[in-house]
Amino acid sequence: MTINVADQPGHALSHAAAEAYIASTCFKTGPPGRVGVEIEHLVHDILDPHAPVRADRLDQLMANTVLPAGGMLTREPGGQIELSTLPLDNAESAVVAGTTDLDELHRTAGNAGLLLLGEGTDPLRSPRRTLDHPRYAAMESYLDQWGLAGRQMMCSTASVQITVDGGQSDQQIADRWNLVHSLGPTLVAMFANSPFVAGRATGWKSTRQAIWWSIDPARTAPAQTATPCRTATQASEMYARYALNAPVMVIQKNQRDWSAPRGLTFSDWIGGLHRIPELRSPTAGDLAYHLTTLFPPVRARGAFEVRYIDSQPDNDWIVPTVVLSSLLNNPEATDFASEAVEPVAAAWERAARFGLDDPELAQAARRCMELALGSVDAVDATPTIATTVRAFADRHTERNRCPADDRLDRGPSPVQKTIAAQSHQDASVISVADQVARETKR
Repeated sequence: MTINVADQPGHALSHAAAEAYIASTCFKTGPPGRVGVEIEHLVHDILDPHAPVRADRLDQLMANTVLPAGGMLTREPGGQIELSTLPLDNAESAVVAGTTDLDELHRTAGNAGLLLLGEGTDPLRSPRRTLDHPRYAAMESYLDQWGLAGRQMMCSTASVQITVDGGQSDQQIADRWNLVHSLGPTLVAMFANSPFVAGRATGWKSTRQAIWWSIDPARTAPAQTATPCRTATQASEMYARYALNAPVMVIQKNQRDWSAPRGLTFSDWIGGLHRIPELRSPTAGDLAYHLTTLFPPVRARGAFEVRYIDSQPDNDWIVPTVVLSSLLNNPEATDFASEAVEPVAAAWERAARFGLDDPELAQAARRCMELALGSVDAVDATPTIATTVRAFADRHTERNRCPADDRLDRGPSPVQKTIAAQSHQDASVISVADQVARETKR
């Protein structure tokens, strides 16, 4: 999701001021139960799924969609549509809001002859940028250093991003920061859903994750090191080092060219080490914008934005939302989950490549799902949410399968099958939205 942060006038930053800014804006205390979800979809023409969808059709789709639950639509560089809920009090509320708004988005898209595809990578088309904006032109030029993967990341990937608050105390923030990282490989494997790119099986269950890690590790590798943080201060200091040592990708300017000098880290820019006379000193606004160009698996932005889960088909985005929230917010589940994922807490590549074919990841995933289901029962979640999570567990996790396995079973060219299946699933999204809303009002 793009965050528009205007460049702010003011004094040039020092390193100390930059670190203080990151600590105060990226790590904040707040009610730990709150959840927000950003659900990305790839958009295809129903009659010609191999063709790019024109930008004006995407703009018209967004203009014609009125979201009843108050969410927000944005368009990503390759034409992906992202629906963002408001930060809500709990996962149940986020599910109600998300399903209600997705119902309307699916309906409007169908009327426009468009298909919203819940997969982590575009299975049919090559990357093509549809947004003409200086930010994305600069990003494209910068990421071309890593070959095609940069454009694939921008234009051909989609995810479910779940934002959770850090906590109400210094220790709780550190504990939750550690856990959202250590859970990462297990949840990547559990929800891997991107085995195809441009009509070919890639050999990865989460090709989306492989693409992200094929580009600039200074901004896509985890900000968390192998050593857990003991305090929130330690976590913010670690994130500050990560952010300030990352190369500057974009500098907002009045002209169309927003490119940055190649190899310039934000720390170098602050220190004047770039030896570029015409380059002004950075401000707090520049730092705020720089932070939006960092793409680690977990991004700190006041709350913690979990970015490592592939987009899911139909209403299955509910499952990672509920699983993550349950494991974070039930103290007993948190302790057991931390223990379960410890052996695979650094197995990011194995998770993306093998999914739940990896025995250790499969064992951790089954335990995490068991704990999540126990938490759902303990809080007396709506029957529809519990049923959705249980159905996913029965269909996938308990059988050591992830959604990518379903996609591989359907073959490398599932054009008509995908459309038929998605059209059928759209109806289930509507029924889930209505049913969850009714149950929540009881």
